[in-house]
Amino acid sequence: MKITIIVFIFLLSFGSLRAVAGDASLSRLDEAIEQRGHFLKVKESRVDSLRHLLKPDINKDRRLNLYNELFQEYLTFNFDSAMMYVDSASDIIDPTTDGYELRAQVEIHRALSLATSGHFSHAINILEKIDSRKLPVRLQEEYFSACEWTYGVWAEYSDKRTIAPVFTQRSLLYLDSLISVTDVSKPEYTYRLAEKHLRSQNYKEAEKEYLATIARIPVESRLYAQAAYALALTYRDMQDKEKYKEWVVNAAISDQKVPLKENLALQQLALYLKEEEGDIERANSYLKLALEDAIFYNNRLRMLEVAEKIPDISNVYQDTVNAQNRRLKSYLLLIGLLTISLAVVAVYIYHQHKIVSRSKVAMEELNEKLRELNLQLSQTNKSREEYVSLFMDLCAAYIEKLNRFPIVLKLRVKNMGDLNSVADRYVRPTDVETREMFQNFDSAFLRLYPDYIKQFNALLQSERQIYPKKGELLNTDLRIYALVRMGITDSNKIATLLFLSPQTIFNHRTQVRNRAIDRNNFEREVSQLCEI
Repeated sequence: MKITIIVFIFLLSFGSLRAVAGDASLSRLDEAIEQRGHFLKVKESRVDSLRHLLKPDINKDRRLNLYNELFQEYLTFNFDSAMMYVDSASDIIDPTTDGYELRAQVEIHRALSLATSGHFSHAINILEKIDSRKLPVRLQEEYFSACEWTYGVWAEYSDKRTIAPVFTQRSLLYLDSLISVTDVSKPEYTYRLAEKHLRSQNYKEAEKEYLATIARIPVESRLYAQAAYALALTYRDMQDKEKYKEWVVNAAISDQKVPLKENLALQQLALYLKEEEGDIERANSYLKLALEDAIFYNNRLRMLEVAEKIPDISNVYQDTVNAQNRRLKSYLLLIGLLTISLAVVAVYIYHQHKIVSRSKVAMEELNEKLRELNLQLSQTNKSREEYVSLFMDLCAAYIEKLNRFPIVLKLRVKNMGDLNSVADRYVRPTDVETREMFQNFDSAFLRLYPDYIKQFNALLQSERQIYPKKGELLNTDLRIYALVRMGITDSNKIATLLFLSPQTIFNHRTQVRNRAIDRNNFEREVSQLCEI
């Protein structure tokens, strides 16, 4: 009986001993996670010190440099803030007096932000408009880095058999160009050489160059986090699981200390713990942190990516619980005749049920957060559309008043011919002003709804789809239905906003409906385009 009891206690405690040993290898990461609040305050303090330097009396060059520094701080921290400082820099650059490289730098930063947040096609459209031959070496390095990064990450989200190889090849070409303009004395040079070796499956050389890079830079830097994560991938491809885990943990620690909100290390570590070590509870905890970071950064692709992994880990966790329950029945059968062991089994059962209850509560909280996030996104989108629609209605009313102003003025001053001509000239907008207004409207609308043209054409017959001409953002048909999408359906208001007659608007709408797959429900479907 004593031997049986000892064997049973050993079986019961084996799992918890294994868990304690596994926790020890991850203690450094857990310590870093506990200090997330501290690292965030350090980051915010650094950013605040830069913002305080943006005084009204500083010159333009100093202001642009500060905007650039703030952009670099926010690039992998918060997408909206990064784009705000890109726009701020763009606003003070004069296209007629400032050099090409200043304008190009702003657009490179804009593309890099869009790519980091998952808007790959928009980023490439911007980068393709930049002539790298006109740039100094410093900006060529930024340009090639942005192109290489965009195509490389885009390939990860593309079809592995068709599109991904094309994007990967383009990324490699830009990587070669990037290496050619990188200063060989900088750690970025060895990092980029390592990237080339890794993609060529020359793992030993990649390992050597990554380690050389890491030896020269502090843990609290983005380059360290990138190099550590890439080194982990190198060991994964070399089938060295122990070193893979070591370096993906190092990368996750660096992500916390920088801190970076646009990261992958915690996700990959969570999957490794689930698949290789069966540590489902810790994997679930790390995925929750990864989701928080994605929400903070405002990267929808990353949110979806993490959200897709959570149910998988939850299912595995449930399987683990079921397996534990099956083992529990075996233990109960084994000690059914052992009175002294009954108390031990009862404690074990209580402990297991407590773990299950805590995990269920945690999952319910996570699901509630996801529901609240979806509701917030939906409400934000609805409010945005209502405000824009209201603004456009006001614009239409004021334009109508301005159009009636010359008539009223002429009726009251019939004997003042000169005043009539002045009224016509100063009230009616010129062609240049009209084009500029349309350009601003098109740009703002496509920024709000970047997939509008693609989704709009999905409602039309394939051979009768509508696209703007080269140099245009939207044409008249697309612009009319852009207003319909924003809730402005009255042809008179649309005609006023676009400086056309109501009959012309009616004709355009009729012609486009005739192209639709479902003519009867076409405009209702347009009003629902680009919804979250």
